Amino acid sequence: MLSIVRSSITRSLFALSLTACASAPMSPDASTDASSADTRSLDAASSDRPEPLDAATDDVDATDSALPDVRSDASRVDAMCDCFGHDGTYCAANARALATANRCTLPVSTSNANALLRCAMGRWTVATTCANGCSDGEVDGTDECSLPTCACFVRSAWCGASAARHGLGLDPPCRVPLSPAHDDDLLGCDSSGRWIVQQSCAMGCFQAPTGVADYCIDTRPTPTDPGWADCARRPQITYGVHPEASDRMRCAGITAGQISQTIGGAPASAGYHLQDGTSMGLAYCAATDLRTGGMSETQIRALLEALALNGFAAWYRKPGSDGWPSSEAPHIHAVFAGVVMKTQLRGQVRDWLLGLNGLASHTTYRFWTPSARARGIVRLLFSRNYTPP
Repeated sequence: MLSIVRSSITRSLFALSLTACASAPMSPDASTDASSADTRSLDAASSDRPEPLDAATDDVDATDSALPDVRSDASRVDAMCDCFGHDGTYCAANARALATANRCTLPVSTSNANALLRCAMGRWTVATTCANGCSDGEVDGTDECSLPTCACFVRSAWCGASAARHGLGLDPPCRVPLSPAHDDDLLGCDSSGRWIVQQSCAMGCFQAPTGVADYCIDTRPTPTDPGWADCARRPQITYGVHPEASDRMRCAGITAGQISQTIGGAPASAGYHLQDGTSMGLAYCAATDLRTGGMSETQIRALLEALALNGFAAWYRKPGSDGWPSSEAPHIHAVFAGVVMKTQLRGQVRDWLLGLNGLASHTTYRFWTPSARARGIVRLLFSRNYTPP
């Protein structure tokens, strides 16, 4: 009888506790404590059972956290490309390479290698399809359609540089396909009318008067003194400038603070500023870019003349003039003519000596014309290593 009463009291107390739980919500901590207590009771009662599911889940989460979140990479969508910091025109291949490097997506197709794309304020369009291919510019945003290829017009033998100059003077102008890589070699035509290298000239190529065949020279004459003032030998003005060019820059009035680029491998420079060599153990590029902020055009013209008198073929890149895009920054691009340099820069010096802009369009440079003395100094220095036009 007593056991029945005790059982009845126990059931009554259990019912009252359930009613209290339903009427009074637990605090979060109390709920957690109760849950933990229940779990401990179950664990104690079931010590011989498999590990609880929660523990297995914790192991899976720990494994997931140790692995890269491939889901976020798979769902990531590359942003649309802006103009890479330069409004202007881009050969399709160059735009595609820049998009890959910047992990962005171009909104126009680059499958046509001859397409010239235009970007303005982040908006991309196909400017035109180049009939004769697309040529790299001096920096990003300055690419242009290539000139048409000249039909081979050589009857005997022409130096590459001389043939290239003749092609640019034709109407319409055209380009010799083996120039500027073979400007110092003898070119000709094969039986099918294709351009060929007749002879590689180790010491350069002599450009005879029109109507007389050009020929390879046996020895390169030592250039005479250009008659310029001596420059004091001083430490390199900044990294990447040839020691002689460094001294000549100082004689032209250039300070280190005016130099914006020497050696550089940025895609924007299209290879023009890659290293050309070493001198006295110092790496150099023959090309240097100079800042022009705060200078008047009269001052810029005076500086271009001073640079030329010290051996630099230099252009002021004025936005919207002489083939330089209006969206590009103004600066001076200068090439020291007296040192070994890459093919692109050799072509630019030859352009300068011919009064051209040094860009893919090879048009007449109108901002400034060097004096005859300045042109003679640059020509003489260039002849140390190459054949001037």
